Amino acid sequence: MVPSSKPLRHFVYLLRARYMDNFAFVHINKTGGSSIEKALRLPFRHHTAIELRDALGEARWCRRFKFAFVRNPWDKVASHYFYRVKTNQTGLGVDSLEFNEWVIRAYGEHDPRYYDKPKMFMPQVNWIVDENRRFMIDFLGRFEQLQEDFRLICRQLGIHADLPHEKASANRDYRRVYTATTTDVVARWFSADIAAFGYTFE
Repeated sequence: MVPSSKPLRHFVYLLRARYMDNFAFVHINKTGGSSIEKALRLPFRHHTAIELRDALGEARWCRRFKFAFVRNPWDKVASHYFYRVKTNQTGLGVDSLEFNEWVIRAYGEHDPRYYDKPKMFMPQVNWIVDENRRFMIDFLGRFEQLQEDFRLICRQLGIHADLPHEKASANRDYRRVYTATTTDVVARWFSADIAAFGYTFE
């Protein structure tokens, strides 16, 4: 008689729950988060630190090692656009809108045809601060040194995990796609990120 797999599934679930109880990952879009979630066997989700804290409760939140990754805002916006074209979000893959026009409409004017999910457009700082604008995480990684910072996180957690490359977009120099106008649009919208993380267009 073949034994039931239900106890095994339950055991695996308990192991995973215990493993995940050590940390909390704030997945800011377009910062390598899909790869991190796959490496750490996490569900795909975009929750702010406040949302995760409220879901877990203050005590459980405080016990965890909390981390997030950020990215140069101009690079992030370019990646955001090209991924949306690739996946035909808001029709960009079919009814193409040139990059700089999209930046103006989405980030500058908040045109609802393109600015469809405000959370995916908001400054990265907003993902990781509390109601009083205080940072809520223990470690802030950089997309620009994703592998190195991920290794530091694994060392902190006492685990080994290989980082895959999920949702990869074409490797391009973001500086080549901007005009002076759209460079300024991004600088204004992400001014808090630029101040907090020291990013520059160059």
